[in-house]
Amino acid sequence: MPKGRHRAKDEYRVFVSPAGDDDVSVAEQIARNIEECGATAFVDRRDIVAGDNFRRRLRVEIARCDELLALFTPWSRRRAWVRHEIGMADYVRKRIVCVFYKVTVADFRGDEDELGPLDGLNTIEINRLETYFQALRRRAG
Repeated sequence: MPKGRHRAKDEYRVFVSPAGDDDVSVAEQIARNIEECGATAFVDRRDIVAGDNFRRRLRVEIARCDELLALFTPWSRRRAWVRHEIGMADYVRKRIVCVFYKVTVADFRGDEDELGPLDGLNTIEINRLETYFQALRRRAG
């Protein structure tokens, strides 16, 4: 959201959680699709500017969002920040959807904590993302 613009009371917000350079372009494409569904997307690499207090902005934006979309790629699946953001969103009882791009649930089975905070969450393969967008259109109204 551009500076100076205030959130409309009924504006539906989605926090998109990419974790690295390899998935930023994918996250930005997902964000564009989210916005085409009538919701507002927040992407940290796009919406946090140099000098902002990164941790504070994450806390504020996760609290403001209606849901979190966590993007998992081969690189980001091992990044602590994505799981941290999932934990933050879970703590404040937000809807959480995990999108898998070039990874599957089986890829997490060999990890030390296996699925960890992903256990029991909604997961979707990137090629089935249109199903998510259809449901988002209804939620964003």
